[in-house]
Amino acid sequence: MAASALRLDNVYTLAVEPRKSVPLLRGWNRLECRPRIPDFERSLKAEVRDPLWFLTRQWQFGEFQGEDAASPIDIALGVRSAPVATLRIGSTDVAYDPSTPVETRVEREPVPFDMTLIMQGSRVFSRSVAAAGLGKLLPKLMAHFKLGSIPGEPTQDAARLQIAGAGFLLNIAALLASIRKGDFGTILATITASASEIASIKRAGDELASWHERLYGPPRTEPSAWQTDRLSYRFSCRTADGPDAVSLTANEYGGGPLDWHSFDAKALSSSPGPAFDAATFSFLPAGIEFAGMPSIRYWEMENGRTEFGHIDANTNDAAKLLLAEFMLLFSNDWCVVPLELSIGDFARVDGLLVTDVFGDQTWVRAANRGAGANWHHWSMYLLTGDDSESPGLFLAPAATATVDAPPLEEVQFIRDEIANLVWAIEKRVASDLGEGVLLATEDAGQINPSARAPQTRYLLGTSVPTYWRPFLPVHLPDSLRSIRLQRGRMPGPIEEPKAEVVKGPGPGLPYFIEEEEIPRAGRLVERAFQRSRWHNGRPFVWIGRTSEVGRGEGSSGLVFDHVLERGESNPE
Repeated sequence: MAASALRLDNVYTLAVEPRKSVPLLRGWNRLECRPRIPDFERSLKAEVRDPLWFLTRQWQFGEFQGEDAASPIDIALGVRSAPVATLRIGSTDVAYDPSTPVETRVEREPVPFDMTLIMQGSRVFSRSVAAAGLGKLLPKLMAHFKLGSIPGEPTQDAARLQIAGAGFLLNIAALLASIRKGDFGTILATITASASEIASIKRAGDELASWHERLYGPPRTEPSAWQTDRLSYRFSCRTADGPDAVSLTANEYGGGPLDWHSFDAKALSSSPGPAFDAATFSFLPAGIEFAGMPSIRYWEMENGRTEFGHIDANTNDAAKLLLAEFMLLFSNDWCVVPLELSIGDFARVDGLLVTDVFGDQTWVRAANRGAGANWHHWSMYLLTGDDSESPGLFLAPAATATVDAPPLEEVQFIRDEIANLVWAIEKRVASDLGEGVLLATEDAGQINPSARAPQTRYLLGTSVPTYWRPFLPVHLPDSLRSIRLQRGRMPGPIEEPKAEVVKGPGPGLPYFIEEEEIPRAGRLVERAFQRSRWHNGRPFVWIGRTSEVGRGEGSSGLVFDHVLERGESNPE
């Protein structure tokens, strides 16, 4: 369409006239460039039009200043190493098993026989019995191993599952205990069955025990490594006896990732035995590389991922300034030397023999060697307590990645400065279905706004929910100033804690927590299933705990000797 304007007596009008569209057809089969010359040699030379300017800039940047230095071409590394031989969990020494991560042995707790585990185990056992053609004997076995009470907070889903599985559910806890104790055959002798049928049921029981051990590990025989007074784990590793023997202790391991920095080292040089295995390795040194590193070559184009000109650092940001200086000036002066160790090895590096391009050899020792030099020398991977002349490296036998399930339990320790005590709030507890359920979420010391006091009256004290457990400050023995926290209870009927974290060392025993373990921000302790895969591909499932800093102080609203004025709200 086309438009034209016509003027008639100072009035503009638009007249539209049709225009035919002409189709434009374009097509091709192949696009080819046609260079002007067939020779590309000159283009590939990357000729410089002003070489004098480039040479001047290199001189200004100090590129022509000689440093009287040489590049390393060979590095000989002297190493002494030994594997971990024993683990000390509590007061018990157990042999180190290289086929199992340390976290599994340290954190693993008995798996509760909730409804989920009962249904899984009952299905495994009933299918093995049915596969042997002995389904008719299953009711007799159910009569011997009746399903009793299920641990955990009662839920309607677990009750429905118990009704749905009434035809095949057994007391898996009692059945496994009988199989492992060896009296399962005695129970089967009371059932009217032939010898071959009893042997088949025994095999079904062995398959059930093998399934449970393959999924959750063997029953724990060593004591628990959890410190109730520290809200953390404590264990240690030790190499074999000898003049170089070392003890590696994790004093306050709060769960989660476990690595070399979780341990403190202590030399045990007085123990008799063989020394560490010594070896010498020779390597070609390679330059260090890291993300954002400037290019080594002066005229090389960089990727521009790191903008060094936009580094915002104040005069007191010493760490940031040191890092920027290292990256800009000295990053190409560092070399990497590989050192392969077996998992669980503790190694000591005696030194490096560096050979440069001039043929000179330099023996390099650790800069912070010896106990007297630790305070003014820096070391990145130095273990606390390691005062040896040769620094130690520990490759912890720990899993590299762990998948955590939603927590079964969640206990929050908070400081209540108004009430002058610490509260352990059981926010989440394990249910009989095998999942974590939230308890009532109403706040403690609630005031009912709908109830008004008709007249002035005296209130002895308010109340808190039953899942708030008080920890009262008490004096340490033979001390008038130092205190610790002891678990108490509110007035009224005695109600035992539901969370394993709050139950303490055992029934009838006092539960103490060191006062410094509950900071002002509080502490959060969770208990959950964890799953990991070892280097040989074998999976591991266990229940462990994590302890971390909380989210701040809290208030229970607990008051005593309170006078309610006329019209003031009554506490619920």
